[in-house]
Amino acid sequence: MTAGLARRIGRFALLPSGGVSRLVSDGQATSVHVPGIALLDQFERSAGYLLVTDQDCPFEETFHFILLDRDLHIRARRSLGATFSFVPGNQVRTLEELVWEDDEHFLATLTGPVERWRFTIRRSGIPFIHPRLTATRA
Repeated sequence: MTAGLARRIGRFALLPSGGVSRLVSDGQATSVHVPGIALLDQFERSAGYLLVTDQDCPFEETFHFILLDRDLHIRARRSLGATFSFVPGNQVRTLEELVWEDDEHFLATLTGPVERWRFTIRRSGIPFIHPRLTATRA
């Protein structure tokens, strides 16, 4: 893939087991486990892949953004939302839109209530100090 915007793909699937899932790549189960049980979206970018998952449950309103390298190693992940955050009368949260600005930046819009987050994917990072995947309110 040439440099530029990430592109949506259909290479991956999940085999759920509890709150995590085994990653399936091109129809073959891998040894990689990712948070979440539903695969909402997946993208190929110049340095690897971005997966978006959730718990597929209105009581687990958490969205997981997982950055993989080309060898399918998890390089970073970021979660938005809260566990057991359901409040009667409130809307169920959904990932409404994910728009790429370039290969290293994208905007994610969540509903119920509406929140916009700007993600940055860094070329390198130091866990907990300078993570490779960051999210700030937009």
